[in-house]
Amino acid sequence: MAEPLIRGDSMAEKPYRRVMEATALLLFTLQAIRVLFSMLFARVYDAVFDGEGLVALLVAAVLTLLALLAPLFLPRHVRHPRRWMAGGALACALARLLLQPAVPALGLYAAIAVLGAANFYLAGLLRWRARRLPPALGLAALLDQFLRALGYTYDPSLWLWWLPIQVLLSGGVIWLALWRPPRGQEDHGYGHEPGPERAGFGAGLALGVALFLLASLLALPNAAARWTGGSYPILVALLLALTALPLWPSLQRWVEEALAPNLVAKIIMVLLALAGLALAYQARGPLSLIALAEAAAAFWLLLPLSLRAGSHHARWGLALGMLAFLLLAVSHAFSFTYAYTLAFFKGAGLPTFLAAGVVALVPACWVRKGHPLTAPALAWPRWWPWAGAAILAGATVVSLPWLPRLAQDTPAVRLGTYNIHYGFDTHWHLSLEAQARTIAASGAQVVALQEVDTGRLTSFGVDNALWLSRRLGMRAIYLPTVEHTTGIALLSKLQVRESDGILLPSQGEPTGIVRATVQVGGQPLRAHGIWLGLSEDERLRQLTAGLEWIGPGRATLAGDMNATSDSPVYALMVAQGFIDPFTVHGFAPQPTDPAEEPTKRIDYVWLRGLRPTEARVLDSLASDHRMVVVEAR
Repeated sequence: MAEPLIRGDSMAEKPYRRVMEATALLLFTLQAIRVLFSMLFARVYDAVFDGEGLVALLVAAVLTLLALLAPLFLPRHVRHPRRWMAGGALACALARLLLQPAVPALGLYAAIAVLGAANFYLAGLLRWRARRLPPALGLAALLDQFLRALGYTYDPSLWLWWLPIQVLLSGGVIWLALWRPPRGQEDHGYGHEPGPERAGFGAGLALGVALFLLASLLALPNAAARWTGGSYPILVALLLALTALPLWPSLQRWVEEALAPNLVAKIIMVLLALAGLALAYQARGPLSLIALAEAAAAFWLLLPLSLRAGSHHARWGLALGMLAFLLLAVSHAFSFTYAYTLAFFKGAGLPTFLAAGVVALVPACWVRKGHPLTAPALAWPRWWPWAGAAILAGATVVSLPWLPRLAQDTPAVRLGTYNIHYGFDTHWHLSLEAQARTIAASGAQVVALQEVDTGRLTSFGVDNALWLSRRLGMRAIYLPTVEHTTGIALLSKLQVRESDGILLPSQGEPTGIVRATVQVGGQPLRAHGIWLGLSEDERLRQLTAGLEWIGPGRATLAGDMNATSDSPVYALMVAQGFIDPFTVHGFAPQPTDPAEEPTKRIDYVWLRGLRPTEARVLDSLASDHRMVVVEAR
């Protein structure tokens, strides 16, 4: 019969009460991480490209470092440990109320406060109640994935309308933090000597790095789907099921009794996890999906052991782990932007994840059979398995794609192009809803999208293409160009008979061209989307290769070409028989970039074999470019 309580907990305090407290703080941590790195990326972007906001960036960077080093502020010797942990929980719950990306500056500093308070709390958890950590982390990752599935890859708890619900959630955490057992039944067992409740340096290091893996891939089904080319609903169900592994007592007993004492088996598991990540990154299709599932399973089986590693210096380990998180996140971000920052980071995506896997899982190899893990010692309520099954089923159902009504044919087609700036407007407000309203108002049936993120830590982990397709009732065709999760896309309200895409020759940022074949006027029309690089020579090379792939016949090409009407790129399009509706048919040419007070026309919808009947530039400021719409027959 399993122990009904965690050792050291009084009979008056049911053990899962404190586990739920830790779960809430870890959930808030995952949410704050996405807001923090999205807002930091915005400031870095402005500083690199516009030379603006350097002082604000430095202030935010210093405060972020202090938040990551918050575990070091936990005193070495304390008389009332629970009071220190309760203080961290209170500060985290209150700061979470202000975590609103709708106000970027407020969201940034609230995220820093949440992360700092949570790190302070987690340092105490590792030091005095480490056996609560594995189930709490598993539950937090489950809830995070469930929320993101409800928002179709965007966490709805970051919308402003969620605030009343967040008041209740933060209030619950505050109640848990302030709750005390009756006098004489206090929660004992907070000793200063190593014991079953205490983890050390290795556990803290593993926790910080594990948070990077969860926030960037292993608890991010849309990123996993883009890595593998697999179905998003399948990845939602699969990753949720694997995330629940630390919560099943029988499985954790097997880990404790069979895996923990066997060093060779643990080394093999680490190697399998790393091989799974590498194969999932390099391959595509079912093989890639199986490899990623194997890596996630190995991660969740070994992580509870890593979170027990050591018996001293947990706060130093966690501080170093959070600094490692920062370095890994920066490396991952630079693997997308190496063309504009440091060329050294080209191809750094997979090595970054492999390094994270090593640091998160290798500490498990030093853990031997000893005290039971947290999960078997918990007396979960009888409804727990049913609640877990409901979360899994609910998340899977809401992640299923709606079947939009797509027209089979149309006598006239309305085409658009929109650089969506990773889902942000000029001032870095997350503006996907405003962008969706802009596309809907345009009436466009086929829209080329550029700067499309599908699972990056620096854009809240949202899949722009999936989210917009669901919101607008359109089909999305996505072509990854950088590290699987950034690229270009097409949205279509017409049935897509064929779709394809290729990468184009690139020395700077990689790019490509994507195609969807639809029916217009009883005949097939090949609609293409493209983004061209920042140097003139590269644009010409890319466009030449793209036009060769398009071939002769009726076609359209829409996109951000980063070239004006007096450029060689423009002349090449004309030479290939394409027409610019604004100049050929007398529609007034209008600039498209930047969105606020635009001065340049660099976004185009080109036609060949079609007659334009309307062309205009929308005045929406939902992105940093304006949308172009052309109607043709």
